[in-house]
Amino acid sequence: MSHKKVSVYTKPGCSLCEKAVLLIHKVRSGIPFHLEIIDITHSQRLMEDHGLHVPVVFIDGAEVFRYRVNEGKFRALLASREE
Repeated sequence: MSHKKVSVYTKPGCSLCEKAVLLIHKVRSGIPFHLEIIDITHSQRLMEDHGLHVPVVFIDGAEVFRYRVNEGKFRALLASREE
């Protein structure tokens, strides 16, 4: 079984981002997955794409959340994507 990849686009000083990352770490303590946290301020393109809409969460390249992460839905998405 391969682990899913979760990517979180964030920026410093974003309280919604901090809450999302904490929740994602909480879920990760019970469900293994690869986690990539991307600071969008290091890329002009990412700032243009996501600057006003962070956090943005992807699972295996598909956007699943913007602004807030729903823990139950996040867990279900991780489980449903397991092959």
